[in-house]
Amino acid sequence: MDAWDRLNVLRGYPELADTSRYELKSLYSEADPIIWFLLLVEQPQFAPPHNWWFNLRHRSDLPWARLLAAQPQFEDNCHWESVGRGELVKLAFLAPELFTRKFPHGHWRDLYAFLTPLELAGVLCDVPQAAELLDMDDVAKKLAPDRWLTVIASQPQLEKYFDWILVEKKPSLYWDELLCHQPQFACHCDFKQLKDWQIRRIQRRQCCRILDVNHKNRA
Repeated sequence: MDAWDRLNVLRGYPELADTSRYELKSLYSEADPIIWFLLLVEQPQFAPPHNWWFNLRHRSDLPWARLLAAQPQFEDNCHWESVGRGELVKLAFLAPELFTRKFPHGHWRDLYAFLTPLELAGVLCDVPQAAELLDMDDVAKKLAPDRWLTVIASQPQLEKYFDWILVEKKPSLYWDELLCHQPQFACHCDFKQLKDWQIRRIQRRQCCRILDVNHKNRA
C-alpha cells in the first residue's frame, strides 16, 4: 500500500499507528496533506508537528472546512490567506460561527458566484445541504456529466438533480469513482465501456470492503 492507503487505513484502525507499516514520522513526509486532513477529522490525536503545518501555508486545495468543523482546535494552524473559495463556502455551512467570526462582513453567496465547476462540485460533495439553497437547475448546467458522477459518489441522494441519460451506457473516467462507493448505480453503466484499470479498481474496492466487514466481525 502507498502512503495514502496507509493513512486511510488508520482512519478506521488507529491502533495500527506506529506499527511497522504505519510509522507516523515517515508518513508526515510521504503522504499528501489532504489525506492527513481527512485522518485528523476522525483521529485528531495524530496531529503532525508545527513545521508540517507551516509548510502548508501556500496550499489552497486543503479541506480546511471539514477539519475545522470537526476539530476547531486546529484553527491556529490555518493560514487563512491561502484557503480556497470553495472551502470558505463550505465553512459557512459546516461551521457558521467560525465563518462569521473570521469574516464578519462576508457572505457565502458572494463567494459562490465565483466558484469554478470543480469548486462547486466540491461544495456539493462535502455540504449536500447546500442544494436546498441553490438553484439546482443552474448547477446542473454548470457541472459536466463526469463531474456529476463524482458528486453522486459522495452524495447519492443528489442523483435526483441529475439526468442519467447524459452518461448512461457511455464511457467515463469517473465510473470507477462512482461504483467503488455507490455500486447500486451499476445499472447505468456499460462495463464493456470501462478501462481495464477501472475494472481492477472496482474489484479491489469490493474486496477491501469484504475484508473490512470480516475484520469488524472478528473484533
